[in-house]
Amino acid sequence: MRGQAKPKVLATMSILADVARQIGAPDLEISSLIGPEQSAHHRDPTPSELTSFGDISLLLHVGFKLEGWIDRLPESTGYRGPIIQASEGIAPILIEGRIPDSHTWQSFAGLRSYAQTIAKAYSELWPNLAPNFEARLKTYLAELQSAQDEAVALLAPLRKGRHLIIVPHNSFRYLGRELGLEFRGISSLSTGAQPSAKALADLLDEIKGADAAACFIETAADQRLMSQIASESGTKLGGKLYTDSLSKPDGPAGTSVRMLAYNVATIAKALAA
Repeated sequence: MRGQAKPKVLATMSILADVARQIGAPDLEISSLIGPEQSAHHRDPTPSELTSFGDISLLLHVGFKLEGWIDRLPESTGYRGPIIQASEGIAPILIEGRIPDSHTWQSFAGLRSYAQTIAKAYSELWPNLAPNFEARLKTYLAELQSAQDEAVALLAPLRKGRHLIIVPHNSFRYLGRELGLEFRGISSLSTGAQPSAKALADLLDEIKGADAAACFIETAADQRLMSQIASESGTKLGGKLYTDSLSKPDGPAGTSVRMLAYNVATIAKALAA
């Protein structure tokens, strides 16, 4: 590809873009519509961003209704290139028995599936580069497996008893299913912005009845309520978890693998304290 412009791949959010980059760079130019430390929810492309779709060769999106604007993309931008759903093949966790939870990136199995789906799409589009993609896929999967093994080892001392992880939103269902962790999302306690007094009281009783518990924030906006819950339940405020995006590259969750490893390590440390 010497002397030629690299094919451009656009991913819809930073975590997906990292997986795409791990498999495709430096042969492909990977960019993200939603950058690090930006919420992946409720974000449609701006008019200026829509013009950028004209020169990309592949669009990667998470799926499961995270990006509701995807179906309107051909009409709004004229883009006629391939669109790949990274979560294709993942068995969704259904909310209220009918709505697929889109947070499939919050598990080692989810990232593994992303990488395999992306590598397959790359190899079909650019078969001359397939050996490069396969080699990088192998490296990425090995790194992911190593991080998963370390996560399991960190959580092993916590297998006995009931441990509650209190988070602002129900973003960790897949990680909970995969690693046997019990999460409680504050947002599920109420249809409004804040849980009712009764819902909060019931949660506090549940926390006090657990063998260990810890509260975590996801953004600065969560700090006040989570600090209140931690204080009133006598439990710990365990720090920040990365939910819908990576940190800046030099931060603790600068890649998709480091994000999961950091979240698990932060949870394990707080529960064991």
